[in-house]
Amino acid sequence: MKLIAALVFTLFMVLPAQGNTALVFSTADDQDIARSKSINAVLAECFKRMGISITIKTGPSKRTIFDANEGVVDGNFVRTKGISNEFTNLIRIPEPLGENIIVAFSRDSHIKIEGWESLLPYHVAWVRGWCDCNSSLSKAWRTNELNNEKLLFTFLKEGRADVGIFGLEAGQQILKRMHIDTVSPILPPIVKRELFLYLNTRHAALVPHVVDTLRTMKEEGTYQAILDRYYMQQ
Repeated sequence: MKLIAALVFTLFMVLPAQGNTALVFSTADDQDIARSKSINAVLAECFKRMGISITIKTGPSKRTIFDANEGVVDGNFVRTKGISNEFTNLIRIPEPLGENIIVAFSRDSHIKIEGWESLLPYHVAWVRGWCDCNSSLSKAWRTNELNNEKLLFTFLKEGRADVGIFGLEAGQQILKRMHIDTVSPILPPIVKRELFLYLNTRHAALVPHVVDTLRTMKEEGTYQAILDRYYMQQ
């Protein structure tokens, strides 16, 4: 009887909290870019293999992470390492979903960037909820946090900040879509960050299963095939 009880308990623990087979994840990523579409598809396939359907809810960066931390939704992506230090109800899935090349965008192509500290003399803007910026740029000469990336690039276009911080790939696609040709990325990158899914702690038992499934998808080539499909459409 003890063995049967243990098996039943184990089966229960690998399912989402309360036996649900559907989860809701939040993200602030622009849903019209290749990275978002491909990572959405990767997560959908990953959880489908686990017998779980997912719904993706979009919103402002800060709101989406708060909702995940408070349990309004079941998880949040795409995020860098370390946010669990502040948002203690979130657990990072340690297998990365991708990489974000973080750069400064500006109207002034003569600005030289070498890491976060080189940005401190400038008026810097970023999207509200970007934890890297909050921790690394708190001592910048002047700062502004905008609610989304479209407001960020409009802010830069209007010359209301010296530089704006965003991902290279996504930023270039958004600038193209907004028909802004007066703002461009400054290279080399400030930093490169791996991107992850975070689950609310009530789904802690799922973590090893998500890791195993993502790794299997990478090893068999499914992960790369999904990325290739969406990036070829750009």
